[in-house]
Amino acid sequence: MKLLSGALVLFFLSLPCQSKQTDASEAAVTVTPVIQISPVSADSLLSDPVSVSPSVPPESDVAIITQFELADGAVIDSPIRLLLKQYLSVLIYPAEPMSEAARSLKQFSVLRELRNLLATEGYFSPQISFVPHAGPRHILVTIEVQAGLRTRVGSVQFNFAGATAPAELQQAVRVHWSLPAGAAFRDEDWTRAKNNLLEIAIDAGYPAAKLIDSEARIDGQQAILSLVLDCGPSFFIGDLQIDGLSRYPAWLVERYHPPVKGERYSRDRLLRFQRELQNSPYFSSVTVSLDTDSQLAAAVPVHVVVKERNSQDIGIGAGVSSNTGARGEVSYRNRDFIDPAFDFRSVIRIEQLRQIGYADVYFPPDFSGYLDSVGVLFDRSAISGLITSSSSFGAKRVITEGHLEKRFGLAYVYEKNSVNGGDTGHAKALVASIGWTWRDVDSSFAPRKGSIAQFDISASDKTLVSDQNFVRLYGKYQYWIPAGARDGFIFRAELGSVIAGSSDGVPEEYLFRAGGTSSVRGYAYQSIGINQAAGVVGARSLATVSAEYVHWLSSDWGFAGFVDAGDAADQFVNLRLKQGMGLGARYKTPAGPVALDVAYNRETGRLRLDFSIGIAF
Repeated sequence: MKLLSGALVLFFLSLPCQSKQTDASEAAVTVTPVIQISPVSADSLLSDPVSVSPSVPPESDVAIITQFELADGAVIDSPIRLLLKQYLSVLIYPAEPMSEAARSLKQFSVLRELRNLLATEGYFSPQISFVPHAGPRHILVTIEVQAGLRTRVGSVQFNFAGATAPAELQQAVRVHWSLPAGAAFRDEDWTRAKNNLLEIAIDAGYPAAKLIDSEARIDGQQAILSLVLDCGPSFFIGDLQIDGLSRYPAWLVERYHPPVKGERYSRDRLLRFQRELQNSPYFSSVTVSLDTDSQLAAAVPVHVVVKERNSQDIGIGAGVSSNTGARGEVSYRNRDFIDPAFDFRSVIRIEQLRQIGYADVYFPPDFSGYLDSVGVLFDRSAISGLITSSSSFGAKRVITEGHLEKRFGLAYVYEKNSVNGGDTGHAKALVASIGWTWRDVDSSFAPRKGSIAQFDISASDKTLVSDQNFVRLYGKYQYWIPAGARDGFIFRAELGSVIAGSSDGVPEEYLFRAGGTSSVRGYAYQSIGINQAAGVVGARSLATVSAEYVHWLSSDWGFAGFVDAGDAADQFVNLRLKQGMGLGARYKTPAGPVALDVAYNRETGRLRLDFSIGIAF
């Protein structure tokens, strides 16, 4: 009976099987191919050393605890060893009692499983053997593996079915194909390359593109690849169909730059439209889609499904920072303040060293993409011996074009100030301003790669109700560089100058002070400036720089090392960069990392704790 069982297994394993991979897709969806490789011939099975130590009882029906183990000397790379340990069944499940016949059958099964796993990584000619080691109560079967040479891509053949694919698409497919000749052939890379092929066609304006056939034929140590792509027709935008509106009119959606009827389909264009709608204050969720039916290609409707936000919001928050102490905050927002889509935003924030109240009204965006607003602000602070009270009102226009934000503003500012209870000074100014911010980062809340550059110009003239003529220039640059899988460098630089005969009559808001959490750590908030009557007032020149390295211990916790330097003075020639350096802890939250830093002040030789923590209720 045992001989008959072995014969049946050999007969089953020696059945002919295909030596190539094929798959087809009827639609542009992700396709995961299964590599079908002949596990092994009967002759090779008979030649594998599957002998049993003489101490094993000869009775085939005696079940003995049998455990399988991957040999330490297996000729395989560490990633392949990890793959086998994760997915080879006999290495995952606990040892079990087996008779000699059952162990032989299990080895044949493991052999097939091993060959299929190795084939997914491009190893189609491995040498595999099983060496049993008998003990008094169990058998340990060592699996020895020699992976052999990895199969590499020999050639790639692209064919195009259906309507003739334009030359630029064919060129893009060949240039951006991610599994070229000479590359290691892996099942995962093969699948990814085919999906990328469809993405290339869709990005080129063919949303109905589909891969109707693909084949990977293994010939010795080479994989011969062939693919057939049907790109389908070019699509053109039709009518905009909007669902989900109840309070807001359809024109509000149309002001966020939807694709124009008759425009050629562009996925990037649709994603940009969806992103602008999602970032607007009016909708909590947005979906933009279209039907890829080829019969609609001449004028495909664009479906927009939105969910409106609540008309009114009330928020309560609390926090504490080393800059301005403990704080509490109440906010109120009404998105239908005067008429639908008029967005009223107001905040009252009480901090130990500063109190702020403001109210702004944002108008609906116009067809040019301008976002206009008007508002008032009341601000009182007592920081580093300088007590200021100011009120202002003004108007602002913001224009966003891709990564670039442009700002235009006009504000009237009236301020009272005194140093440590001394004489009260007054300053008023009508200030026109223009600014630019370039944002190109991988995350708005916790960037790890990219940069943000800001530049602002403000000007005031005495002939227009101002106390002083001045021009204020300010620039800031931040740069994030990833390091390794999770770590990164953060660099920051600031430069500012107020061009004026003197600081008299210039509101403190337009002068410069340095020090604190986002400036020069190791120094108190805004404690670097012009020393006056045991206090610190604003200066006309500013320069700060910072370098930081963040190492993440886990997905949430990390620590950082940093060096800051900066100064504020009335002239650039008088700047003497003050230095702070230290270590800090980092904790990731949905609103961005929370930082707790201990900084060494090189000027005083003292340590200072800098931090900021906030909670929204």
